Amino acid sequence: MALADDPYAKSLVARSFCMAASGYDAVAALQRSVGAALMSRRPAAKGMARILDIGAGTGFFSVALGFHYPGAQVIGVDIAEGMLHLARRRFSGYLVAGDAESLPIASHSVDLIFSNLALQWCNSLETALLEFNRVLRPGGHLLLSTFGPRTLRELREAWASVDDYSHVNQFESVSGIERTLRTAAFESVSAETELRGIAYPSVVDLMRELKGLGAHNLTKRRPRHLMGKGALARMIAAYPVPAPHSVDGGRIEATYELIYGRAVRGGEGKG
Repeated sequence: MALADDPYAKSLVARSFCMAASGYDAVAALQRSVGAALMSRRPAAKGMARILDIGAGTGFFSVALGFHYPGAQVIGVDIAEGMLHLARRRFSGYLVAGDAESLPIASHSVDLIFSNLALQWCNSLETALLEFNRVLRPGGHLLLSTFGPRTLRELREAWASVDDYSHVNQFESVSGIERTLRTAAFESVSAETELRGIAYPSVVDLMRELKGLGAHNLTKRRPRHLMGKGALARMIAAYPVPAPHSVDGGRIEATYELIYGRAVRGGEGKG
């Protein structure tokens, strides 16, 4: 994934999301929409006793999971303490500070893992999925969403015309996610992609939203200095502007490639 080559990136992830926590809900429309689409793919409630919401953020989908699975214990897990502090205002269930790649959860104790737009922040996708497999009971279900490599391609290409730094996070492909799920010993693996174009009033508004979500650039080749106004102006000038009236409600468009994945942990029944 995007962070695999930077040993300090995980602490930066936690810090970025803690800093973004207070304003996160106000700018998380895409995250809510993707999470709702992921929720629509949920398995039946029968036999669901314990559910993990990994990357729970401010607890929005922890609450939704409790509604759809009223008999289950829902546990929200997030690496950012600041997010969990806000989640406690809306979610009365269990909340745990933890890393998806090293879950503080007993092996073979979970029936469903729900992870909405969180895996892209892991150092190693394979490590995270092996952890998911470890905590799931045989026959347990995994639902995940993440970003694909075409995400923010306009912003990436505009910056590429300015310098050789990496300004936008890199994301795994759908085929790579399917392959890694199988490597992590999951069965009944399926994944699908969706491309969405979202309109913004300006490039600055797009960048402001990304910052508000805590989605900072964490790649190894990111610039470690403040960008000058000249470089920013050249990037904005290079950002593609659609034909007039082709973008509903905005002057520019940003592409998001969304990946939805489902899988089942192998084994002889549950328990």
